[in-house]
Amino acid sequence: MALLALLMFLEAPSLQAKHKHNDDDEAVAEDSELSGYNESIDLSKLLSPPPANDSAQTKAEIEEVLNFQKNRTGDDEAAIEADSQYSVFRFADVMGSKFNSMNLPRTTLLFEKLVATSKGMVGETKTIWMRPRPFQADSRVIPCVKRSKSSSYPSGHATAGTVMAIVLANLVPEKAAEIYARGWLFALHRVMGGAHQRSDIDAGRIAGTVLAAQLFQDPEFMKDFAAAKAELRPALGYTN
Repeated sequence: MALLALLMFLEAPSLQAKHKHNDDDEAVAEDSELSGYNESIDLSKLLSPPPANDSAQTKAEIEEVLNFQKNRTGDDEAAIEADSQYSVFRFADVMGSKFNSMNLPRTTLLFEKLVATSKGMVGETKTIWMRPRPFQADSRVIPCVKRSKSSSYPSGHATAGTVMAIVLANLVPEKAAEIYARGWLFALHRVMGGAHQRSDIDAGRIAGTVLAAQLFQDPEFMKDFAAAKAELRPALGYTN
């Protein structure tokens, strides 16, 4: 698996990831009792610092946000708002109508634990750099999603969307191309909606890939993955 190449950058998991509450950049169902997987990843050693607030790159990224803001339609805003959910079932538009939580309890549990793990990992990293949100950096930015109080870098939404896409594509490789494209849009919606700058979601995609690589070495995750696979593939009409 190509993901394994990233393992050289990781320390072996040793500490339970701390899932402290934070006002993250997405509307997450409050399920604070759900524990994630036992991963220990220090993103501060894997991600470069964000661009400086007064840098040319940040200014260009703000202009990109403003351009999206100028051109987004009502339909765009509805899709952006819907993707504020931290839910793998936002991928139902590429997976089909049978891909829903009512039909897939084991799959639901797997991805809820993924989100809990991702949220805890990113929540602690955000406090290191404290990058302002686009609407904090420039008053011209008017987001069409909830104004988060947490810092901007890296994007928790992009991290979760990426790890969900990678795991889902490994469950249903027949739809890998569509799943990865949908995960990319899931992250991009945060820029389109005025919640993030481009480098925030780029860092989130790196973080999500690193997390996925380590999860595939975790026996607990692999047990849940196998259970979800046995449930999901027949439900969608695939053979195991």
